[in-house]
Amino acid sequence: MKIAFVHDWFKANGGAEKVAGEILDIYEKEDVTVYTLFDKFHERDRKEILKNHIIKTSLLQQIPFIEKIYRYLLPVMPWLMKRFNLNGYDMIISTSHAVAKGIGADPKILNICYCHSPMRYVWDMYDDYVAHHAVGRIFFYKWFIHYIRKWDLKTAANVHYFIANSEHVRRRIQNSYHCDAKVIYPPVRTGKFSLYNGERKDYYLCLGRFVPYKKIDMVVRAFQQMPDKKLILIGDGYGTKKFTELLKTSPNIEWLGYKLDNEMIRYIQEAKACIFAAKEDFGIMCVEVQACGTPVIALKYGGYIETVTNGQSGYFFDEQTEASVIAAVTQFEHHPLTNYEQIRQNSLKFSDERFRQEMSDYVRECHIEFYRK
Repeated sequence: MKIAFVHDWFKANGGAEKVAGEILDIYEKEDVTVYTLFDKFHERDRKEILKNHIIKTSLLQQIPFIEKIYRYLLPVMPWLMKRFNLNGYDMIISTSHAVAKGIGADPKILNICYCHSPMRYVWDMYDDYVAHHAVGRIFFYKWFIHYIRKWDLKTAANVHYFIANSEHVRRRIQNSYHCDAKVIYPPVRTGKFSLYNGERKDYYLCLGRFVPYKKIDMVVRAFQQMPDKKLILIGDGYGTKKFTELLKTSPNIEWLGYKLDNEMIRYIQEAKACIFAAKEDFGIMCVEVQACGTPVIALKYGGYIETVTNGQSGYFFDEQTEASVIAAVTQFEHHPLTNYEQIRQNSLKFSDERFRQEMSDYVRECHIEFYRK
């Protein structure tokens, strides 16, 4: 079978990219070509995710430093997606959180989209984007939103089957695109993130990309108000300059920068708990942490509500505020969660083996149903 696999862009090896890699592994014996706006993967990530697949990119691939400025080029991305020629394929599978689902294609070709999220910055998180991003505050962006919403709705109609990465996203697809979706939770590497029953060290951990919506700066400010509690940060991103200044007077907070998986896992396994403050539609890393038996302290929002068992594998805080984080940490200090086996068990229903089985079964069902019509 000849398959076109479409992904928004390959820049960092995050949750969406790991989903892409799992899907590509499912169809490793098929004739698969990957289409993406640009590929700026580190070589180790390319080997892990894309392996030996043929990669076709857009004009953005030729722009210097595209991985740093791509956010400013959202207005041209729909046009670039439509320029890919997908004639002659038996099936299109896209993984989309931005524009990948809008690729131009013959409606006679089966078109399946694994949707991580309808575009946040034009739908339910529009106000947040306008408030916190330079692009969002200019007049042109506000005018452009009207166009991109119309394009997004129109191209959603070209998708024959949507797959949502959580019940939360399924509801968002219904609200934004007015169509239903099958929920298949993303793959979590529960084998690699293994149970740790050893003694935990006296620190909390906050890890992820340093981008505004992750709210890592808010977690830092919360711990600045708890100088007797140690916080370790792992990660980097375009928001790191701000953290250098923020941490100058915070001896209880240590920033380790980027860590490869094996070293990062060791820090997860030895932490008292990991803190997640972002509005996530699923949140793969939150489940990876639980797979190590490590409890989490997470925002009561979106995918976390589906992946964290309150009072067993973690605690929730209600708001993205320093006071709310402090209250949740205080609750954990008074009632620590130490049944590490139970915490790991909570993660196993999101395993990568389960994902591969559910994904291949559903795509097969879609293929049979679509070409039977």
